[in-house]
Amino acid sequence: MNLRVATPSDARWINERYAEVRFLPSDLAKEVVVIAEIDGERAGLGRLVDVDETSCELGGMVVFEAFRGRGVARAIIDELLRHARGRDVYCIPFAELESLYASAGFARTDDAPREVREKFEWCQRTYEKPVLLMRATT
Repeated sequence: MNLRVATPSDARWINERYAEVRFLPSDLAKEVVVIAEIDGERAGLGRLVDVDETSCELGGMVVFEAFRGRGVARAIIDELLRHARGRDVYCIPFAELESLYASAGFARTDDAPREVREKFEWCQRTYEKPVLLMRATT
């Protein structure tokens, strides 16, 4: 598996994938997007969004059907955490993915910056599946 940071030439492809799953679009000027590739094919992606000087949000996790069950999501999460530069990292995963995020060092929280709480509320209104608010504890 190859993990790489997205470049501006990837922006259209990234936002087309996010539109397909009703995720907010990315702005590569404010985010780090990591793309996973297996055998030269794009297998998934995720992003780290700046919130403020001390915190960021890990999200936008998509692993394509043909590559699920191969550790792609965890590899992307680990790579994004390396880009956090010591900041607090929050995420808003679907509840069914709690164990994946817990294995990467996240735990449920009720406390988050306003921007993250507002996105959490948006996700609760937008998606049919339940979502969680989590924070990296490591």
